[in-house]
Amino acid sequence: MAYCWRCGAQLYDNSSFCHGCGASAKLTSTDVLGSPTGFERLKDDKEFQDQWVKRIIAYVIDVVAVSVVVYLPLLVAFPVVPAVFFGQTFPFAWLWGFWLGGIASLIFLAYFILAEAMFERTLGKELLGLRVGRLDGKRLDLWSSFVRNVSKISFILLVIDLAAGLGTHGDGRQKYSDRYIGTTVETANTSRIIPDRI
Repeated sequence: MAYCWRCGAQLYDNSSFCHGCGASAKLTSTDVLGSPTGFERLKDDKEFQDQWVKRIIAYVIDVVAVSVVVYLPLLVAFPVVPAVFFGQTFPFAWLWGFWLGGIASLIFLAYFILAEAMFERTLGKELLGLRVGRLDGKRLDLWSSFVRNVSKISFILLVIDLAAGLGTHGDGRQKYSDRYIGTTVETANTSRIIPDRI
């Protein structure tokens, strides 16, 4: 099975052009350089803007959901557990240094990797009608999920990953890590956040 380099649509056998976007089925350097970057598409393409707004909202929902599930028990348990086991409490600043020093980012990373590898979506993506898929049509595995999500371990890395994907030629729905591993985020329903008439 072959897939379009520009839009990810499945190509028919012996096709010369993609039936979805009209791109040449045979990838050349001219085709890649001639395609608009994601930043160029963000200016005018309402459907493209809508998908990225949904992705950002889904990410915020996921971060809030994981934070609530993890932080609340931690805030309750932190003063109690050391007092019971050690007879004293630790300074609250110690908790935040330990938490922000790496544990929180590892929990978030594990959530994104496992949710997308098992269900092809996270809670936020499910609520907004998005799913993660591989361009070759195979099921998303742990390695693909890890590669596409590893930049979420740090906000700065995530911004660089997004900017590299949107700033280069090719499928604008892909972060750079998506393009590297061959995954993309697809819209699973037709509901819109940004209407066409704006």
